[in-house]
Amino acid sequence: MNTMNVETLTLEGAKLAADVALSTAEDEGLAVCVAVVNATGNLVLVHRMDNVVEIALENAIAKALAALTFKRDTGTLSDYFQKDNSLGPPMTARHHILAVEGGEPLTTAGGTVVGALGISGAKHAEDVVCSQAAAEAFTAAT
Repeated sequence: MNTMNVETLTLEGAKLAADVALSTAEDEGLAVCVAVVNATGNLVLVHRMDNVVEIALENAIAKALAALTFKRDTGTLSDYFQKDNSLGPPMTARHHILAVEGGEPLTTAGGTVVGALGISGAKHAEDVVCSQAAAEAFTAAT
């Protein structure tokens, strides 16, 4: 067979993940930008909170794309690139790849990656609190 079906998240799924991320950010007193991409890397949804720094939009998208491309959270990806210096600089220099905390693949309960989410605007350690909560809620709802 020369074709395959790609399982991807819906707008409803993107909204669910984004709502959890925004709620978590509000609870933590943070201003962030949330970007959600589908399984083919197309932007599905962006939410930008008031008073978030300007660069947060670009960074959130880049974190989501990095998480999708490598099918792992961007904090783990950052650690991996730091350990293997031969991969880190070439990969992180690519347009739309940001390997710092705050990006998470969005997976079904069965482990299929159907999209990804990126959070930016706070400290990386704070972004990841929002991204992990969103990813966990998404998986639990599938």
